[in-house]
Formats: sequence, C-alpha cells, structure tokens
Amino acid sequence: MRRFLRGWRKRYPFPVEWVDDRANKQLRRAEDAWMAQFAGATALKRRQVAAVVAWHGASPFGLGAGGVDVDTPAHVRRCVRAALAANGADEALERLVGAGGVAGWEPSLASAVLAACRPDLYAVGDKGTLRALEALGLLVRRDHHAALGPLDWWPYQRECRRLAEVSDLSLRQVAQALRAGSDRAPALPTAPMR
Repeated sequence: MRRFLRGWRKRYPFPVEWVDDRANKQLRRAEDAWMAQFAGATALKRRQVAAVVAWHGASPFGLGAGGVDVDTPAHVRRCVRAALAANGADEALERLVGAGGVAGWEPSLASAVLAACRPDLYAVGDKGTLRALEALGLLVRRDHHAALGPLDWWPYQRECRRLAEVSDLSLRQVAQALRAGSDRAPALPTAPMR
C-alpha cells in the first residue's frame, strides 16, 4: 500500500502522460507552500475562506437559487471558527454543513477548509478520493452523493488516517495519491508505471 500511495502521489495534481513527475513535484511544492498559510489557524478571514473554497472549486458563500448569496461572509467566518474549535470530526462537520452551518456547503467543501487549517487531522475528500478508496476495497459508501456525504465523513477520515499511518505519509499526501489514482479506479490497485 505504501508503494501504491507513493507512486500515485508522484502523479498529483496532473496524472496524465504529458505531465512528468518533476513538473508535478514542483506543483505539489507550490501547493504545499500556499496551504501552509492556513495550518493551525483558529479563524479565517473572508479572503482566506474564498481562496480555500476557490482552490476546492466551489462557491464561497453558500449560493442559493439563481446564484444569490444566502449567507453573509461574517456568518461563514463564524461557522469556520466554530468548526476549527470543535472537539471532534463530527462536530466540526456539523458546524459547517449542519443546521445553522453554511447554506450550500457539503462535506467535501468542509473537508477542504478543515484540511487546510488542520492538516494533521483532516484529509480533503471528494468523489475522486472516494472512488479510489472504493476501488481499493477500503471503503464501503453509505451515502451515495456525487461527492463526500455526511454518512461517509467519519469512515473516510478514519481510513485516510489509517493509510497515513501505515504508509508514513501525511494526510494531505494520502489524499493527493487517492485523487491522482481516482480516474484510473477500474485499474486499481496497480501502481502507475513510470
């Protein structure tokens, strides 16, 4: 498993033949340097929330029907602050996506914010990382949303933590490897050839 994860991690963020491992390594370093600004934060400013959410590829302030903001930036910041102060993974998720959380946010987006600020506790999750874990036989999904669902939140985080422990990689590196290998899910667990 360690060799598998390390092999696919080298292919992150662009697991295509025309992007070589050196280019991917430079991009990972740039991403890691950028993400380091959020590590350990107890709160995020509006621009920081928007930056992490944009990195994840979503809309920052809970857009409702017609693209109209339904939550104020101040409410989003309060929810993020409460999630970062939470005592556990389930409570942190609840603060962001539960009742009183940010409208329109789902667990995959919450995982991006939490993983940015607490990289030792949370892994970024999305439909790709879930697809890879399913293909490896390491996760049986209970919530079949397009992305990470609330019922799969803790099992996903737990499995990523286990993989980080057995592979001697960080949670971020595990998520990167799973993401890179996700498009080749039918061929898993074959490590990429280079």
